[in-house]
Amino acid sequence: MGLPGGFADLDRSSSMTAAPRKVADPTKLNMLHALATCHAVKTVDGAYVGDPLDVKMFESTKWILDENDDQNDQPFVQKTAGHGFGAHLQGPDPLNDALGAISSQAVMARKTMPVPVVVRPPNSDRFTLDETGSTSVYELGIIRTFDFSASLRRQAVIAKRLGARYNEVYVKGAPEAIRELCYSDTLPRDFDKVLLDYTNHGYRVIALAGKSLKMSWPKLQKLKRDAVEQDLIFMGFLVFENKLKPTTTPVIDKLRGAKIRQIMCTGDNVLTAVSVGRECSMIPENMHVFVPRLVRRKETAPPPQSGCCDSLRRSDYAGSGEDVVVEVINGEVDMRAMVVWESIEDEMRVLDPYTLEPRVATLPVKERIVSSDTAETSQEMEKQQQHYLSWLHNYTNPDTSLTTSGNFCVAITGEVFRYIMDEGHDVTVERMLMRGAVYARMSPDEKAELVERLQAIGYCTGFCGDGANDCGALRAADVGLSLSEAEASVAAPFTSHSTDIQCVLDVIREGRAALVTSFSCFKFMAIYSIVQFTSVSMLYEFGGSLGDIQFLYIDLFIIIPIAVFMGRTRSFERLAPKRPTANLMSKKVMTSLFGHIFINSAIQAILFYAVRNSGNYLPPTREDPTDASKLLIRSFENSALFLGSSYQYIIAACVFSIGPPYRQSNLRNPGLVITCVALVGYTSYMVVAPNDWAFDVFELVGLDSGFKRVIILLALVNFGLCSLGEWWVFPLIAPSIAKGARIITYFARRYLFCSPWRRSVSNSYSKLAATAQTTNGNGFRYGGESTSSNGSPSETIGTGDHHMTFSSNVGDLEDGRMPMTWSEITQKTETKRFKRILREMGIPAWY
Repeated sequence: MGLPGGFADLDRSSSMTAAPRKVADPTKLNMLHALATCHAVKTVDGAYVGDPLDVKMFESTKWILDENDDQNDQPFVQKTAGHGFGAHLQGPDPLNDALGAISSQAVMARKTMPVPVVVRPPNSDRFTLDETGSTSVYELGIIRTFDFSASLRRQAVIAKRLGARYNEVYVKGAPEAIRELCYSDTLPRDFDKVLLDYTNHGYRVIALAGKSLKMSWPKLQKLKRDAVEQDLIFMGFLVFENKLKPTTTPVIDKLRGAKIRQIMCTGDNVLTAVSVGRECSMIPENMHVFVPRLVRRKETAPPPQSGCCDSLRRSDYAGSGEDVVVEVINGEVDMRAMVVWESIEDEMRVLDPYTLEPRVATLPVKERIVSSDTAETSQEMEKQQQHYLSWLHNYTNPDTSLTTSGNFCVAITGEVFRYIMDEGHDVTVERMLMRGAVYARMSPDEKAELVERLQAIGYCTGFCGDGANDCGALRAADVGLSLSEAEASVAAPFTSHSTDIQCVLDVIREGRAALVTSFSCFKFMAIYSIVQFTSVSMLYEFGGSLGDIQFLYIDLFIIIPIAVFMGRTRSFERLAPKRPTANLMSKKVMTSLFGHIFINSAIQAILFYAVRNSGNYLPPTREDPTDASKLLIRSFENSALFLGSSYQYIIAACVFSIGPPYRQSNLRNPGLVITCVALVGYTSYMVVAPNDWAFDVFELVGLDSGFKRVIILLALVNFGLCSLGEWWVFPLIAPSIAKGARIITYFARRYLFCSPWRRSVSNSYSKLAATAQTTNGNGFRYGGESTSSNGSPSETIGTGDHHMTFSSNVGDLEDGRMPMTWSEITQKTETKRFKRILREMGIPAWY
């Protein structure tokens, strides 16, 4: 946030005309007083804390803020020589309009009145009881504060200058909100022009207004906010420059390179947000941006004859299928508002209000088709709607170039967002969510709802914010990241110590690395269990097993060190466009797991039967043939499987420790490298030339030298096959396996679940929840199938025009019908709603 850029130059030579009003004296208001008092800045350990905008605004005044919270401070009183504000004000009415000389005895006898905050210029002395007429005392006491409200989009204070006979009310907030509170004749004629100019250049604009107020202290404390924030005098614009941090644009570029969609959600003006979006490359320079306007009107009407609530529907725009609804509720006519989408760059381009597809005018637009956002009467409102829809239908054509390229987006205001969410068609809502690049003037609840809506269509959503207004969205997001340690850090699971968005890349990188590591450890532990189970199962053939020391060596010296160091590989420096799988039971994970099980089991089987053909092989014998309950440990099969499986544990760790593009290379994990090298060296030592201690402790037998070479060769083959399968073969055959599973599902459903016996059984149960529908109603009939009104696939039972349906969505296509061809049978059903919308709109799949 930059320092205030100053005040906007407004043309006050001729203001907007207005009806007669009470006389207000603008000379009693002071812009410097507004900057010094209209904020929520506090002091903590000598430093100013609060909203960054408020802190910058107050610091620009160079004034001093004094919070007198200590009740033991020396009380301040009003005197003839200099009426001061401090920790306490004494007297029956310390802010009385007629301030006079009050004797010290009367002052000390009156009830204490606190003034918590005082501001003063840097060259002003502080007023005390010992003050004897100093003329340098200049203070402002903040009597009452109305905190910033996200719904009202403004903040107000009541202040009083030392020695003044009136109070000063100052209000600051969004220009659109402040404008409605001011006398119209105080608004300059170039209000909109100046505001548009600054917002188009990316400046943040705050409007300031105020009024003088003569009222006693008790009445001020009872005054409601609505009474304070009305009949204001417009004072001017306060302009801030939102300077981008050096890391912002590179971070946005990296996110785009990784095909991660970025959306701006802010409380600023929509044009300011669009300008900042272009500056940080969130919105490319050549991309068309469409901004909506909401047109609505309400007026009183006679009660309807049919009851307290009636509704009329009339289709005025057959081309889009959108209906204009007129609702009459308790005598109130509510013409359903109309959203007009206009291009910022080209007035010839608009969007269809239903499909949000770009259209281009066939004739030059000399003036705005809908000139006003409101209508004086409902007839005028209806006329505007008909005029606009008729023009859209008759004088515009689909913009094929823009539709084909998809090089456009929408910037939505909170008001339009709220209307579309409540009143818009599902198609309009979904397409707005997919095309929305900027959401401006959003309230905290609307930010949270936006996150939830994106999650509802299948997005994994992260939200990055730094203010109290972001708490709801941070809590609702899958990944909430707070850029401050204030209120937002309480709601967000992640808190950054830096205030730039570089931390977003760190969270994504670390999250992907953690996900890949978790899956790798899962597969490693699964293979470890299967390998050991396979060894013990083969030894059970003749009543053998692994020894206790062998089990202890495998668990304590192989598995634990590897499992510890596998998770210590750091995340990769760059974000990859391809996302890691997030489903533990996915075809990719299961194919890899079962593939490794097959390879390792085959290698163990080869070892088991190869050792019996070695030169010095002796069949396993018991020392006591009569004791069959004791497991036989020392044998050639035991030694071969124990040494071979020791290699397999290490091989599994090396193969499953995935490096780029999600984690760094295993060579940059010294703990894992040293552990694997040491274990391979010791295992090879036990294979080639074990000493007597190893023979006795691990209960090994002397193997033939030729078979020792076979063990090492099979270990190398095992490593090669596992590496080849994990990195190339298994990812290639996983889709084919998935298609095979879909084929099996199809035939199982067709010949088992849909058999006559199955139909007769399910018919008796489906009648309980079935709904009658006709083929020309809400259901879509295709080849004996139909789709219910809520879009879920259903099966048809019975004959005739009416069909009873029950849910049976196993194996259905995305449009709800049964697959009919081999390509449809093997087609993957997309479960994420937003990907289906992307295909319909022709947007890249990563968008």
